[in-house]
Amino acid sequence: MKITYMLWNQSGVDSEIPKGEAWKWILHLEHEIEIYSIFKNLKQKIDGEKLILVNLQIDQQCSSDEFLSIALESFKEPVTYDDFMPVARVISAHTETDLVLN
Repeated sequence: MKITYMLWNQSGVDSEIPKGEAWKWILHLEHEIEIYSIFKNLKQKIDGEKLILVNLQIDQQCSSDEFLSIALESFKEPVTYDDFMPVARVISAHTETDLVLN
């Protein structure tokens, strides 16, 4: 299954993501239970670096109803949707082989 999202540094606070830029993550998950740690890390990153979550998408074709329920329960942050947001960097990760959101 796949989750994609962007993080946008609109606040101007120093961050891994340069001021004014948006970076896109494409995460490929092997196990549905990984969503808890991914969303926990994502929430910490958003809060700690004053980032805005943009265009969160969960590939529902490859996701079970249980996974979607877990995702909705574990992450309740506001999401901005913008089809025209420029992406400065794209990061693709596979959770079995890569660290997600260091």
